[in-house]
Amino acid sequence: MNFQTVLSVTLLFLMVMDPLGNLPFFVLILKRKSAEEYRRIIFRESLFALAAMLVSLFAGGVFLKLLHLSEDKLGVAGGLILLIIGLKMVFSSFTETNVSEGKEPYIVPLAIPLICGPGLIAMLITQSEQKAESVIALLVAWMIQLLILLVGKTISEKLGKKPLDTLESLMGLLLSVVAAGMIIDSINQIYGIGPTK
Repeated sequence: MNFQTVLSVTLLFLMVMDPLGNLPFFVLILKRKSAEEYRRIIFRESLFALAAMLVSLFAGGVFLKLLHLSEDKLGVAGGLILLIIGLKMVFSSFTETNVSEGKEPYIVPLAIPLICGPGLIAMLITQSEQKAESVIALLVAWMIQLLILLVGKTISEKLGKKPLDTLESLMGLLLSVVAAGMIIDSINQIYGIGPTK
């Protein structure tokens, strides 16, 4: 098991989950909930998201075979999704929700697509060949995002909106770079071109 691989994949998973960037969204939806209710909902939705992540990691390859899709093509599609997410993080932040304030969300939109979105699902499927490292990285990233979201109200109140927006833009920039590399590498593999520098 390669520790450096686990670390890099953990950071990549965290960037895609974007718990700090999603904090304003979570706090807004759950602002009328008590602290105890807030933590209960966050923990429950995070468990739902983890289940979806593990299914994607372990069964994603099977779905690809059933649909006669290659990982290279998924890499291009996943890279495009990640690029869109990254650019959205750079240029905007969550300011609206489709969930009424005070109404308790169930799976959608907190677990899916906020914690476990299409970009993360695509990434997990492409990581299915390195299951040991990917599982460890996923669990570590999941626990970190869970801790961040559990103390979300406190973080949001202490930091304010501007620092969170700035951090989200930085994470979005990094994610866009990773996504561009993912797209280029996948296209190179499809056409049999050598690896990029």
